[in-house]
Amino acid sequence: MKKYLAAFFFSVVLFACAPNNVTIDSSVVKMMDSAGVVGSFALLENGTGKFTIANLSHYKDSASSPLSSFFILPALIALDKGIINQNQASWVSMDSIPYYQNIITQLGRQEILKTIDSIKYGKGVVSANMNEFWKDGSLKITADEQLGLIKRAFFKELPFQKRSQEIFKKMILKEENSNYRLSYLHATDTLTNNSWVMGYEEENTHIYFFILHTTSKTAAASNNSVALLKKILLEQGFLQGLR
Repeated sequence: MKKYLAAFFFSVVLFACAPNNVTIDSSVVKMMDSAGVVGSFALLENGTGKFTIANLSHYKDSASSPLSSFFILPALIALDKGIINQNQASWVSMDSIPYYQNIITQLGRQEILKTIDSIKYGKGVVSANMNEFWKDGSLKITADEQLGLIKRAFFKELPFQKRSQEIFKKMILKEENSNYRLSYLHATDTLTNNSWVMGYEEENTHIYFFILHTTSKTAAASNNSVALLKKILLEQGFLQGLR
């Protein structure tokens, strides 16, 4: 089966705003160091366009396998086609690797490649291994591109039915209380200790998009990436209903 050249740069170049809109926060790098990981973090305040970034070069230029964060695409295709219905979406976890491997098999290679091409997702040569191309290093994506993707999904700007994108948003909602709503995808690989956490926080009618990409020397540190994200957000003044 032929390999496929994925289109380059899904990124909407969110970081390319006026310099005074970007804050480089070295304290987040120190928090990552203390957690035993290296990588980057970025937070975009949608209303003002202000960015808080830790490790700008890594955020812009370092591409890695998307791991199970890639499942946003087969999930949306399957929602469009009715393979996943609204009732299933209420209990199907985005973390269920076997479930989405089965969805990818049902959709078929050409459908997946067509979608990758249509939204210009990541870059690289997509391997023929349908069970692992999203984690075998053949398809890679940057943190900047991931942030652009989750932002477009939130505003239902991806080339899928708006209803499907609204259901997807409910699928990744993790926490909801009187102070905030926290939605994210979490993907890890125990072999490479690579981790993604991408999503958004909604607080007092404001939307804040975030991306945390890390690698570590131990699986334990990689698995603690959600806890690290929440620690960073709390340090930034989020998750308290005060923003």
